[in-house]
Amino acid sequence: MAKKSGLVLSGGGARGAYQAGVLVAIYEIAKSSGVPLKFDLLSGVSAGAINAASLASNCNDFKHATDSLARLWSEVHFEQVFSTDSMTMGKIGFQWVKELSLGGIAGTTPGRGLLDTTPLRGLIHRNMDYDRVQANLEQGHLEALCITSIDYAKSATTTFVQSTETTATWDKGRKRSEHTGITTEHIMASSAIPLLFPPVKVGERFFGDGAVRNHAPCSPVIYLGAEKLLVIGVRLQSSTAYDLHAQSSQTAPSIARVVNTILNSVLMDAVEQDIEKLRRVNDYASAITPEQQKMVSLKPLEHLFISPSEDIGEMAVQKAAKLPRIIRYLMKGLGSMQDASEIISYLMFDPTFCSDLIEIGRKDGYAQKEELIKYLLK
Repeated sequence: MAKKSGLVLSGGGARGAYQAGVLVAIYEIAKSSGVPLKFDLLSGVSAGAINAASLASNCNDFKHATDSLARLWSEVHFEQVFSTDSMTMGKIGFQWVKELSLGGIAGTTPGRGLLDTTPLRGLIHRNMDYDRVQANLEQGHLEALCITSIDYAKSATTTFVQSTETTATWDKGRKRSEHTGITTEHIMASSAIPLLFPPVKVGERFFGDGAVRNHAPCSPVIYLGAEKLLVIGVRLQSSTAYDLHAQSSQTAPSIARVVNTILNSVLMDAVEQDIEKLRRVNDYASAITPEQQKMVSLKPLEHLFISPSEDIGEMAVQKAAKLPRIIRYLMKGLGSMQDASEIISYLMFDPTFCSDLIEIGRKDGYAQKEELIKYLLK
């Protein structure tokens, strides 16, 4: 009997296109090798939430699921994600200036971001079939869909879970789950990149990007009983990636570089740290006897981690000219395009850029073909 499988999709704005490419490769490898393909548990944060929800609505037909994701990302345009017209950007900029200078007198407007993401809500809603998610759960194609956000009022990581009634729940300090039917608002909330995108109201509370304060992005599927994990990241793992963007002088870092560093730590460090922690736990569990494993309630958890073989930030800089003019203007005000590489990569919702990421993801998936086949057969 196949082990219960969990798919974990991390976040990173437009970098989510890379995950679509990996998933295309997984489908093609499974089909050509004649191995079964099923993910019992789907978990996503930020852009990964969009991908996880899309998969959940189409997981009864994995070819259609991956085709739909690849098409969504390869056709996305800036104006489908955030407003790019000068009037909207001007109003937002004026409001920020007014509140920063006169906030103590005039008060501030809650729930504000640098960009208006009203178009993203429409894009998500048009591309999701929430009735199909429930149908796939009822028909056994899926056991649970998990979408994670940060509850700003409680500073707690909240995972919204749509599943069968028998699914476990958890409340562990600043990590908790809520059973609910996943909607566009949950996905919008999980995708609300701090400062760039405004917080999203779900019920009576405001939520933001699921990667914020999420120190264990793999935990939802583990709590739900996953026996093996497939995790798809969105950042080059080589330590040389940091050297590519290093400043050559001893001058103070620009605002863009500081924001780059903060967003990286908030959005992308956690999944890598979680994988490293999982490896250490596996090493320890493998070093003790089965009897000792039972005593400490610990056993190895099989996993496969796939991440980009190329520096997506550097790729984004090369295509920075495609950014809307007003966004380029704002980026240059923060520092050089090189310093803002990560920010640019989150916002580069351009068909050619995303198509390149899809192709890299597909290539990286095939690069781990043997490991993927072994994973799927376990």
